[in-house]
Amino acid sequence: MRYLFMLLAICLATSCALKQKQYAFSPAPSPDPLPQLTYQQMRAEHDTLVSYIKQVSPVIQFNKEVRGIDFSWHAACLKKQIGPKTTMESYLHIIKKTLNAAQDGHTSQLNTVLLDIAKKYWIPSGVVSFDSASTKNMYKYVKYLKESFYSKVDLNLIYISGSYYNLMPFSYEGKAYPAAMKLISCNGKNIHEFVATLTELYSPLRWDRVNNRVYDENFYWPAEIYQQDTLKLNFVDQKNIQHQLNINKNDSVTYLAKKVNEYGYFSQTDTVITHYFEKEGIFYAKLPAMRTELGDTIKRRMGAVFANHLVNSVVIDIRGNGGGSDNTYNIFLKKLVRDTLKKNVVVGRNFSPEIQKKYHLNRDSIRTSKNKTFNPGLPQFKSQEMYYIKQSFNFVVPDSVKFPFNGKIYILQDKFIYSSASNLSSLAQNTGQLISIGETPDLLGGLQADVLIKMLPYSKFIFRVEPQVDFTGIKKLDDVFQNHVDYSVSYPIENLYLRTITKDIFGKTFLLENDPMFRKVLELEQKQ
Repeated sequence: MRYLFMLLAICLATSCALKQKQYAFSPAPSPDPLPQLTYQQMRAEHDTLVSYIKQVSPVIQFNKEVRGIDFSWHAACLKKQIGPKTTMESYLHIIKKTLNAAQDGHTSQLNTVLLDIAKKYWIPSGVVSFDSASTKNMYKYVKYLKESFYSKVDLNLIYISGSYYNLMPFSYEGKAYPAAMKLISCNGKNIHEFVATLTELYSPLRWDRVNNRVYDENFYWPAEIYQQDTLKLNFVDQKNIQHQLNINKNDSVTYLAKKVNEYGYFSQTDTVITHYFEKEGIFYAKLPAMRTELGDTIKRRMGAVFANHLVNSVVIDIRGNGGGSDNTYNIFLKKLVRDTLKKNVVVGRNFSPEIQKKYHLNRDSIRTSKNKTFNPGLPQFKSQEMYYIKQSFNFVVPDSVKFPFNGKIYILQDKFIYSSASNLSSLAQNTGQLISIGETPDLLGGLQADVLIKMLPYSKFIFRVEPQVDFTGIKKLDDVFQNHVDYSVSYPIENLYLRTITKDIFGKTFLLENDPMFRKVLELEQKQ
């Protein structure tokens, strides 16, 4: 047994060393002096980070058993990189890579926006255990990592039907590259095999459930993948002609068409856009983020339309909506829905010391609880003991004073919805009045909990971890993705190009003439 243990340790050390060699990288010193830690403090703090993630995050168990991503293996490899000569700059990269290895959109460092929110709301209300003064270091870390961890390249790639394409024609160093080239390889490696090596460098990688592999259109952002500062990409165009692009990590390409729109999270940064389509009797609202003031705006504009027009159906467009507060859609939906929008949910959390302390529970309290159990009657992760909360959850309760409406509510979504936006989409599975149209997001969805926020003891590095996954209605473990759509509608590459170069893509004309998801609404309304 001792011999076997030593053999496994040698194998682990060797494979870690190979991985380190593949991405050998020395971060440049920060121009703004960073706090300094000893070697012993770095190792102890990294242990704290890894232990906390293992205890809190059930997502890493999902990743291991469904996606084949082993957080413990990556964490062990990264710890081996901490030595007596490790600089603070290198240590910050190791911390970020460790968080990336958890491969969860809710498990990450706090960015500047969240730090500002913490100081304004979370600290005064006692949501977090640190004070405003102790956030000073984290602002430095965010700035340094933003400048050192990522490249400046923007290629505007898209991933459709299992392949990567450049959406826009561009030029670089005097050579023109056509639009819609298919990306074949990166740094001499098949593109899909290459992206699969980026677990520590990019998070969250998306999951292509058709081909059972990770992908991401922005895989080229991490600075470490640029060999001697150059990334080598091989494309083949629509005429089967090959093109090689060797680009420096600090360079940019010149688009040969004017790019006026992004395709991704929070890609529409304007406030709410609303229309009333008089001929069709449709009220349309573009909701760019789940912020409660935007929900109030929709309710107010909706009220004005209902007061003067007959409304047959309502369209809520959440494409690109990365989430926020669930109360946002509740504000206006409660004025429309006939029945309570509710779900009988089953969510799972790790049964660990950290979780027991956070939620004030123990084995006996779970065994005697009416809504908590160790045996949910559903598939479970093998590598972590968990407890489950089973309850009926009311997302939207009809208001006593409602708008005069009995029609359908259509939810338009793309693959760039997350968190509370994904929650809104999931409500369409439980009621006949809500209908979801568009694409399913390729990130873990379902009912999530408030993320837990922690500060590391020596560096004062602040991070967050998602403590919950949604097991509602699953029949096999990969059903935990929880993302569904009633009517699947995708963008052809030609339409994505048109959306990129057209300014008013949420205007009436574009919606009616060039938007495949809105046109699906018109088709369904004609059948009513």
